[in-house]
Amino acid sequence: MATLDLKAINKSFGTAKVLHDIDLAIQDREFVVFVGPSGCGKSTLLRIIAGLEEATSGKIVIDGQDVSTAHPVDRGISMVFQSYALYPHLTVFENIAFPLRVQKLQPTELNARVAKAAEILQLSDKLKLKPGQLSGGQRQRVAIGRSIVRNPKVFLFDEPLSNLDAALRGDMRVELSQLHRELDATMVYVTHDQVEAMTMADRIVVLNGGKVEQFGTPMELYHHPATKFVASFIGQPNMNLVPGTIKEMTPDGPVVALAGGHTMTIPVEATTAHVGSKVEVGIRPEDVDLGTDGLEVSIRVLERLGGASITYGSIGDGTAFRASLSGNAPVREGETVHLTVDPAACHVFDADGRVLRRQAAPGLVA
Repeated sequence: MATLDLKAINKSFGTAKVLHDIDLAIQDREFVVFVGPSGCGKSTLLRIIAGLEEATSGKIVIDGQDVSTAHPVDRGISMVFQSYALYPHLTVFENIAFPLRVQKLQPTELNARVAKAAEILQLSDKLKLKPGQLSGGQRQRVAIGRSIVRNPKVFLFDEPLSNLDAALRGDMRVELSQLHRELDATMVYVTHDQVEAMTMADRIVVLNGGKVEQFGTPMELYHHPATKFVASFIGQPNMNLVPGTIKEMTPDGPVVALAGGHTMTIPVEATTAHVGSKVEVGIRPEDVDLGTDGLEVSIRVLERLGGASITYGSIGDGTAFRASLSGNAPVREGETVHLTVDPAACHVFDADGRVLRRQAAPGLVA
């Protein structure tokens, strides 16, 4: 397979700049996911890699070769789109074989490549069928098979599961992860679904407004988000962001007065903040427990999911607050509960949305 390096990629449409100095180094055989909200530039970046869009400036290097001006067919890539784009009048075999027919590959090798791709994708018994006779997941596998037979250096996926229902999306996530292991290939995958990103990626690129907010492993982004945007985007349910003010500096960290009247000493280094600074404290819903004191939360909506109970409510000043409790947690809609929080699990973001680095020492609840 191959490495993929993006060097200072910029893209503008007229006066609108949609990508800003993108620098990424994707390793050989790595599964990297571009994730972010609609309009963040992730699909545009993927299309630039594929050669379907031209970068305004910057370089694309695949396996050490600058392909910035190369035609898409000369880049050694293969792309799977959101739409299956299958030929309805052709069989599964002919749909998979189509790019090899264009290359005028010899029949023996063509048949061998199609058979191998069909075996990997569990389509061997579907080769004589037409797309209309297949399920959505099977049609997506045919589209992937058409990419596999080309033996590309880099696989590109542009939201390939977005047309599938929730259950099938879960199954296909597993299949794609297994496919990556079997092919031992370099893959770049675009999605707006952070669950797909967390479950499939070796590393995740979080994009926001055409800029890279953070590039790291799923657990790095979850446990050590660099910005408020990353913290709130990664994780399900979303992280709580509670406004606060730094009241005092101590050796154990700043004392933060939270909206609602509670204070916490949080073990972070307040290098970009001082007494009186406005901050936001990030608390993941799964990092709280029921208690007899702590944050006072009024529950508006309760979702019983079997293994977990998700509560949606607010603290004293009206700030929204979510909690993920045990499935049989003794809580009800309309009641007020106390939730305890471990300060060491909290994140603190300054006025610019940058995280304050954690200290090694544990914090205290006031």
